[in-house]
Amino acid sequence: MLRFIKHHLATESGVEFYGIFSLMIFVLFFLVVLFRLWRMKKTSIEELSNIPLQMEEPTIQNELS
Repeated sequence: MLRFIKHHLATESGVEFYGIFSLMIFVLFFLVVLFRLWRMKKTSIEELSNIPLQMEEPTIQNELS
């Protein structure tokens, strides 16, 4: 199966563009995430980091049990 894919991709022209394009999307995504984290306020970061430690809010599912 892998030989078929490698042979098929080797016969196509311009296939190297897909590798470069996917790498650019990958790098751009993580640069955006890093930029957003860098610009976040410290209070927002503390609030988000405390979410798992907060008391569980009552929901319909919890009230039925």
